[in-house]
Formats: sequence, C-alpha cells, structure tokens
Amino acid sequence: MLVDHVLHSQNAGLLESVLMPFDIYNDSAQQALVVLKQRFLYDEIEAEVDHCFDIFVSNLCDDIFTYYKSWAASELLDPSFLFALDNGEKYSVQPMRFTALLKMTRVKLLGRTIDLRSLIAERMNKVFRENLEFLFDRFESQDLCSIFELEKLLDVLKSAHELLSKDLLMDAFSLMLSEMQENISLVSYSSRLASQIWMEMRNDFLPNFILCNTTQRFVRSAKIPSVPVQRPSVPSAKPNFYCGTQDLNSAHQTFAQLHSGFFGMAHMFSIVRLLGSRSLPWLIRALLDHISNKIATLEPMITGLQEALPKSIGLLPFDGGVTGCMRLVRENLSWGSKPELKAEVLRGIKEIGSVLYWMGLLDIVLREVDTTHFMQTAPWLGLIPGVDGQILQGQDSGDSPVVTLFRSATSAIVSNPGCLDPTSFHTLSKQAEAADLLCKANMNTGSVLEYALAFTSATLDKYCSKWSAAPKTGFLDITTSKDFYRIFSGLQIGYLEESVQLPPNNHEILGDSVAWGGCTIIYLLGQQLHFELFDFSYQVLNVAEVEVASLLQTHKNPHLAQGWESLLEAMKKARRLNNHVFSMLKARCPLEDKVACAIKQSGAPLHRIKFENTVSAFETLPQKGA
Repeated sequence: MLVDHVLHSQNAGLLESVLMPFDIYNDSAQQALVVLKQRFLYDEIEAEVDHCFDIFVSNLCDDIFTYYKSWAASELLDPSFLFALDNGEKYSVQPMRFTALLKMTRVKLLGRTIDLRSLIAERMNKVFRENLEFLFDRFESQDLCSIFELEKLLDVLKSAHELLSKDLLMDAFSLMLSEMQENISLVSYSSRLASQIWMEMRNDFLPNFILCNTTQRFVRSAKIPSVPVQRPSVPSAKPNFYCGTQDLNSAHQTFAQLHSGFFGMAHMFSIVRLLGSRSLPWLIRALLDHISNKIATLEPMITGLQEALPKSIGLLPFDGGVTGCMRLVRENLSWGSKPELKAEVLRGIKEIGSVLYWMGLLDIVLREVDTTHFMQTAPWLGLIPGVDGQILQGQDSGDSPVVTLFRSATSAIVSNPGCLDPTSFHTLSKQAEAADLLCKANMNTGSVLEYALAFTSATLDKYCSKWSAAPKTGFLDITTSKDFYRIFSGLQIGYLEESVQLPPNNHEILGDSVAWGGCTIIYLLGQQLHFELFDFSYQVLNVAEVEVASLLQTHKNPHLAQGWESLLEAMKKARRLNNHVFSMLKARCPLEDKVACAIKQSGAPLHRIKFENTVSAFETLPQKGA
C-alpha cells in the first residue's frame, strides 16, 4: 500500500524512496529466522515479497512508460496550437525523478541482490513491442486514411524510446519495429505494413475511393460497396498506448481526425517515411501488376462493347442542334443490352486512373525527398544542380570534399610520431571513399510516374492490334472505327449525361479517375488527336457553339432553353480535364523520339527504348488533289 501510494501520488520527492517499504520485509524475515526461528513464517514472508515485488516492478514500469510517453507527446505538439490555448499548461508534463531508480543495479531483498535496472529494461522492451503490435492492429482495423495517424503515434513512441534510452539501455527502436513488421530477413522486401497497405488499396481504396483532381485528394465514394470490406474490430488499450494521458490523446486525435476523411499528399508522405526504400518498391511493383491484370480483365469487355457498336457512326450533324445530336448519340450508343458491361469497364478504367494518379502523387513526394537528400549530401560530395535536373561535379579534381577531408586528416594524424595505430585511420579514409561512391550512385533516381507509364505502355502493346487497328483503306476511319478512343468517347458522353442527373450521380461514384485512366490509354495507344477530332462530347460542344452563334446573328436569345446547360457545362469540364491529362502525359512521357525505359511483362527493364513517332490524325487525312 505504501509503494502504491508513492507511485500514484506523483510526488517526485517520495519517488526516490519508493523501495524503503521493502526494508520492512527484510526486518520481518530477519526476525522470523533469527529471533523466532520459524521457517514456515519466513516462507510466507518470502512468498509475499515475491508477489509484491513483481507487482511493484510492473506498476513502476507502467508509470515510467506513461511518463516518457506523455513527455514525448507533449514535445511533439504544435507550438502554435499550445500558444493559442488559454489552458495549454494541461498538456505539459511535470518532471519525475525516475533517473535514480533506473540506475539501481544492486537492490538487497531477503539476502538476494536484484538488478532493478535490468528488470526495468527487460519489461520496457516488452511494453514497447506490445505498443507497436497494438498500433499495427489498430491500423489494420481502419482504412488507408489512418496511415497518417499511425505515423504520428509511431513518432510519439519513437520519441519516448529516445528519451528513455538516455537513462536505460534498451533494444534499438528500428530493431523492434522490424520485428513487429516481420521483415527481419535480408531477402524480404515486403513487410506487414506494406502488405496491409496493398490489401487496403486492392479491397477498399481503388474500388471505393474517387479522385478530386482540383484538390489532389481521394475521398470515399457515395456508393455503398456491394461487398463490405471485412476488417477486425478496433482494439482497445490503456491511454498510455496512445499518447500517455487523456488530454494528450484528445489533442493528438483531434489533429489526426482532420486527415481521416480523405487521402492526399500528407498521407503519401507518411507511406514513404514508414515503408522506406526497402518496402516501397515492392508496393510499386504490386500496383503495376494490378494495372496489368486490370487491362487484361478489360480486354474481353472492350471487345464486347466493340461488338455492340453500330457498323457506322458518322459525324454529328450541325443542322439538328444539340437536341438532334443527343438524340443520335442515344440511338447509336445504347450498347445493346450491356449496361452492366459498360459500368464494369468504367470501374476498371477508373481503377487504372486511380493507380496512375496515386503514382503521380508518390512521384511528387519522392522528388521532394530526393531534393532534401541532395541538399544535405551535395556539399560533401562536391555536386551542384545543373539545367534540366542534371547533377554536375562542382570541382575539377576527381575527389569529393568528404574524401579530401578524411584523406588529409588521415595523413596529418599518421605523420604524427605519436600515432600508435595508423591502420584504423587508413580504414576510415577508405570508408569515406566507399560512402562517396554509394551516395553518388543513388543521386540519379528515376521517376516513378514515368516508370509506371512505360510499364502501362508495354502492357498495352499486346492489345494494340485490337484497340488500335490500322485502317484497311489506308485513310482515317471516320465512321467505322472501333478503336479504344471510340469506345471511351461513347462511354464518356453517356457518363457525363448521367452525371447531371439527380444524386447520387455517376461523378460521385467514379470521380476524375476515369479521365486519367481513359486518356492515358488513349495517349499511349497514339490516339489522342483522333480522340480530340471525333469525340462525341467535343462534337456536341462544337454544335452548341454554332447554334449560339446563329441565334446571335438572328438577334434571338442565345440562351439554350432546351435544358442542356448543365450537360454542356459538364462536357466543358471534361474537356478541360482531358486537356490537362494530355498535357501532363506529353510532359512526363513524350512519345515523339522518346528514349526511355520500358518493362517486360516479366518485370525485367528494357533500357533505352526509342518510341516510334506518333501517327498524327492530320497526316492520315486525304489531301486535296490526291
């Protein structure tokens, strides 16, 4: 009771004397053996001491863990947040004198010497591992957006480990984290966290999240998934497994909840930092394989839609106006009796677009990380940034500053007669040369997005004969083409028409990823100009412009009263988004005389592949006088 009172009183002065009550047991054991000479009484005292000391060590370790966890969580709070509060002092942690207890290695108890420091260290290693296990279990019971909260909680735990390690010898935090992630093996490039992220992306994120291109965020779709995602229940734990105290838990969870309803750049930074350079390539490869599998799944569906197209679809006439054009579109693009097939193709294209946009966000984050790494290492390696992202050697000599520094320091020390062991300094100089080579080799990193686009292009090569057939006549097919751009054009105008209907509409279900997926496939197949010439929604916009111009010439009200305003506005937005996607693709993956890296289906890279020039639609049109 006395020990519990000291531990729970939070009195720093009493804490250093917390072991004094155990002297009562020492005196009682001495009295039982020497004075009373009662062995059974000593056995009872010994049993009670063992039980009480175990409880004491457990409670003491729990208080130590809570204190250091609260200290770390308080240090990681945003200073501006604390400055804006009137009662910010409730988030501060009062100092406790655990240092003296953490240094005790010889505690006398019933004639035995106990290493209290070793017992606390052993218990702390176990508690930190249990905390890591709880955090991963908690993440596995939530969606991908909780990766931001996981990183913040891991930062708190890591900071607490660093603070405690100043007074106690513990296992390295990286070692404990690797054990809990199950990637101790040198040949294992996956991890528990990477596998969970991929599982969440495959089962929930890609099917059920939609892209908002304006905010660069993914949000959950309004559509209820047909198959609910099965997750374990959220585990419960004591407050010290979060941030230490209830007040600190509330502050950190409030901040984490601001990022729980979407997936954006902050979450991508969390993924890059948590997975690191070891597990991130495994996740990228899994996503690329998903693109390949999804394209293979879409191939028979696209074939079905090609068969459902009429044999001939001409250009939309201008004399019928917007109303006549939309009537012709509905008649020609009914897709027969295959509405489910159309919806399934749209979902497949949407998932491909989501993966590619996700790769684009990852590419932005990795470039920022690489830039930070370059700024930190470039002065030591003698490197300077050049034009077009090139890295140039800043010095004329072959040695970098770090090699020169260690080499000159080694020469100065070895030349000193008082140097007893010059071998270690020569080894240090050699290690500097090895570090210089390794760092320079990792400077010229490639683009994840360009790699993903090259992989997608290589995957589409198998379907070029079906999705991008050469015209039989040698001229551009205007009415009989069934290439992919024609299929996507028909899907897009139907999708846009449904998007202006009452909610929940198609845009709330599919988002902007459809444009990213469809336009990327069109671009990589070399059909961009064909699409921009003959897309049905673009033709309707051209007819609408002519119709408005004719009404202005006749001094009539140019306002279209037929009820097509919302549809025309949706078409304009779609055209702007398509143009944005095409401009990004031209900048990141130009097809004309492009020297790049492609990837075989087996995953082996093909370096320095030169893409053929894209066939221009205008070059295939019949010329005058021909």
